[in-house]
Amino acid sequence: MGNAHIKMDIRELQATLQTLQSSIDEFSSYTDTFRTGTRNQLKNFNSDFIEKVDAILDYMNNDINQDLVKNTDDVHAAGKGILEEMKKADEEVGRAIRSGQS
Repeated sequence: MGNAHIKMDIRELQATLQTLQSSIDEFSSYTDTFRTGTRNQLKNFNSDFIEKVDAILDYMNNDINQDLVKNTDDVHAAGKGILEEMKKADEEVGRAIRSGQS
Protein backbone atom coordinates (compact mmCIF):
# COMPACT_ATOMS: atom_id res chain seq x y z
CA MET A 1 0.00 0.00 0.00
CA GLY A 2 1.14 3.50 -0.76
CA ASN A 3 1.39 6.20 1.82
CA ALA A 4 -1.17 8.96 1.62
CA HIS A 5 0.17 12.43 2.21
CA ILE A 6 -1.81 15.55 2.78
CA LYS A 7 -0.07 18.63 1.48
CA MET A 8 -1.29 22.01 2.62
CA ASP A 9 0.30 25.36 2.10
CA ILE A 10 0.14 27.22 5.42
CA ARG A 11 0.41 30.55 3.62
CA GLU A 12 -2.63 29.68 1.50
CA LEU A 13 -4.64 28.75 4.57
CA GLN A 14 -3.59 31.98 6.26
CA ALA A 15 -4.59 34.01 3.21
CA THR A 16 -7.95 32.22 3.07
CA LEU A 17 -8.56 32.98 6.75
CA GLN A 18 -7.71 36.65 6.17
CA THR A 19 -10.15 36.73 3.25
CA LEU A 20 -12.83 35.13 5.41
CA GLN A 21 -12.25 37.68 8.19
CA SER A 22 -12.44 40.54 5.69
CA SER A 23 -15.68 39.10 4.32
CA ILE A 24 -17.15 38.80 7.82
CA ASP A 25 -16.20 42.41 8.57
CA GLU A 26 -17.61 43.63 5.27
CA PHE A 27 -20.85 41.70 5.68
CA SER A 28 -21.32 42.95 9.23
CA SER A 29 -20.76 46.58 8.30
CA TYR A 30 -22.91 46.30 5.18
CA THR A 31 -25.88 44.91 7.03
CA ASP A 32 -25.54 47.53 9.78
CA THR A 33 -25.25 50.29 7.18
CA PHE A 34 -28.18 48.91 5.21
CA ARG A 35 -30.47 48.75 8.23
CA THR A 36 -29.46 52.18 9.53
CA GLY A 37 -29.72 53.80 6.11
CA THR A 38 -33.09 52.23 5.42
CA ARG A 39 -34.42 53.32 8.78
CA ASN A 40 -33.18 56.87 8.20
CA GLN A 41 -34.95 57.02 4.85
CA LEU A 42 -38.19 55.77 6.35
CA LYS A 43 -38.20 58.12 9.37
CA ASN A 44 -40.36 60.75 7.66
CA PHE A 45 -43.11 58.30 6.77
CA ASN A 46 -45.83 57.38 9.22
CA SER A 47 -47.83 54.28 8.47
CA ASP A 48 -48.46 50.75 9.62
CA PHE A 49 -46.44 49.53 6.66
CA ILE A 50 -43.37 51.51 7.72
CA GLU A 51 -43.70 50.19 11.27
CA LYS A 52 -43.75 46.66 9.87
CA VAL A 53 -40.69 47.35 7.72
CA ASP A 54 -38.94 48.67 10.82
CA ALA A 55 -39.87 45.48 12.68
CA ILE A 56 -38.48 43.40 9.82
CA LEU A 57 -35.21 45.34 10.00
CA ASP A 58 -35.08 44.54 13.73
CA TYR A 59 -35.70 40.88 12.95
CA MET A 60 -32.87 40.88 10.41
CA ASN A 61 -30.54 42.39 12.99
CA ASN A 62 -31.49 40.21 15.92
CA ASP A 63 -31.79 36.84 14.22
CA ILE A 64 -30.49 36.34 10.73
CA ASN A 65 -27.48 38.65 10.78
CA GLN A 66 -26.23 37.66 14.23
CA ASP A 67 -26.58 33.92 13.64
CA LEU A 68 -24.79 34.10 10.31
CA VAL A 69 -21.97 36.22 11.70
CA LYS A 70 -21.59 33.90 14.71
CA ASN A 71 -21.42 30.85 12.45
CA THR A 72 -18.81 32.42 10.19
CA ASP A 73 -16.85 33.57 13.26
CA ASP A 74 -16.91 29.96 14.50
CA VAL A 75 -15.61 28.70 11.14
CA HIS A 76 -12.86 31.35 11.22
CA ALA A 77 -11.87 30.39 14.78
CA ALA A 78 -11.72 26.70 13.86
CA GLY A 79 -9.59 27.47 10.81
CA LYS A 80 -7.29 29.64 12.90
CA GLY A 81 -6.90 26.80 15.40
CA ILE A 82 -5.98 24.41 12.61
CA LEU A 83 -3.47 26.93 11.25
CA GLU A 84 -1.81 27.34 14.65
CA GLU A 85 -1.57 23.56 15.13
CA MET A 86 -0.08 23.19 11.65
CA LYS A 87 2.51 25.89 12.36
CA LYS A 88 3.40 24.21 15.64
CA ALA A 89 3.77 20.80 13.97
CA ASP A 90 5.85 22.36 11.20
CA GLU A 91 8.19 23.96 13.74
CA GLU A 92 8.57 20.67 15.62
CA VAL A 93 9.40 18.80 12.42
CA GLY A 94 11.87 21.52 11.47
CA ARG A 95 13.61 21.26 14.85
CA ALA A 96 13.75 17.47 14.57
CA ILE A 97 15.28 17.68 11.08
CA ARG A 98 17.86 20.25 12.20
CA SER A 99 18.87 18.10 15.15
CA GLY A 100 19.16 15.01 12.94
CA GLN A 101 16.32 13.14 14.60
CA SER A 102 14.05 12.85 11.60
